[in-house]
Amino acid sequence: MSHPLYGALHTQPLAFLSKILQHSSPTLIGFCDSYMEYGHMFVFPAALLVLAVVANWLSGITRVPDIVVLLLVGIALGPVTHLIPPNTFQHGIGIIGMLALMLILFQGGLELHLKEVVRNLSGALLLSVVCFALSVFLVGVAMHYLLHFSWVDGLLIGAALGSTSGSVVLPALQQLEVPDYLKVTLTLESSLGEILAVLTVGALVTISGTESLFSGLVVGFSHHVIVDVLLGVGAGFLWRKFLPFIAGQQYANALNLGIVLAVFAIGRLSGGSGLLAELIFGLTLSNLPRSPHFTRQGARMVAFHSEFTFLVRSFFFVVLGVMAQWVSRSYIIPIIAIIVGLLVARLAAVYMTRWSIRGSTAADSETLFLMLPRGLITAVLALQIVSARGQEFGFLPSMAFTVVLVTNMFVIVAAVKARKTSALQAEVAQVETAAIPETSPPLSSSAAAGE
Repeated sequence: MSHPLYGALHTQPLAFLSKILQHSSPTLIGFCDSYMEYGHMFVFPAALLVLAVVANWLSGITRVPDIVVLLLVGIALGPVTHLIPPNTFQHGIGIIGMLALMLILFQGGLELHLKEVVRNLSGALLLSVVCFALSVFLVGVAMHYLLHFSWVDGLLIGAALGSTSGSVVLPALQQLEVPDYLKVTLTLESSLGEILAVLTVGALVTISGTESLFSGLVVGFSHHVIVDVLLGVGAGFLWRKFLPFIAGQQYANALNLGIVLAVFAIGRLSGGSGLLAELIFGLTLSNLPRSPHFTRQGARMVAFHSEFTFLVRSFFFVVLGVMAQWVSRSYIIPIIAIIVGLLVARLAAVYMTRWSIRGSTAADSETLFLMLPRGLITAVLALQIVSARGQEFGFLPSMAFTVVLVTNMFVIVAAVKARKTSALQAEVAQVETAAIPETSPPLSSSAAAGE
């Protein structure tokens, strides 16, 4: 026996259509609602990409780091207007931040030349170690006496806040008019500082008492460095052997991205940090001998990683702004003390180590002091500490966010001063050129003989 609706299909088609819509309306309505939700869902990443590119363009004109714009947009979407709930990205922001960090370090290694690294490594390493050590100590003192944390926990907070961030320094240096040796020094300093911060936080998180502080740091540092250096160099040499066979093939860049992630994963599983391995992996790949064809393919690989890193980095800072929380009044004085401590540590480190930076001048010292921005590594480590130690450190992400915003203001000052210095040097060179009297060209020997 046929269904009554089948007969209605032939006798009353309009009534049949009405019956179908009546029976299926909940499904259709649910589908339409879901379809509309997808539309709203993709508005955010679409607007984010456009905004990130525009912010990057404007940073080249205004010298304001794009990270500041991205953070402020996140604040507007989250704490101010509540358009995006702060807990939306709570479980994924740490993963996004670590992904961006490893990509930034790998890209930084690709853009370094071994000769320049060797020439400027000693000065950059000394500046990084001294600045980081002083920052950790002063922040630890502030946490111990103002918030009554133990020395280990105070130094743990200092390690999270003590390093400059390559996620800000590297893009800013592309827009600053400073000497090349200074760019290399600051690039190495921020990269090494991030690794120091990761290693120190990792060591301090596992230390239970002050008695094992020194031995724990020494053992942790040595183990992390040995594992990462061996892995980075070995992976670089091995992958360099295979690259000529896949260079130019479809999806070769995606495969290379997979190798980058694998290097980090192997480093962590082997007991290293994984981040130093990424930097050395990129440095090894970029400095091994290569053919002209492979050089062109390498340039495409760098362009691919640069754009992908830009995407992940931009998303992270907007999400960080969304999750930002206002610091309570009880933490205002400690934050002021932390910022003052970071400034004092930076100033002391610059003047203590300036002699080790080849070609450094008084104007360079001012640039070195102002380039102290905190960024991605600061936020990632703050979130990791909260995850490892619990809500006793629940204030740390908002404190780190404040430190990131304040220290990035100094990058704006550095950009303005660098532009003025460059313009002044150009004017001086023009005046000196105009002051040189024009001399007649010497007579040739044949002309002199004719006279």
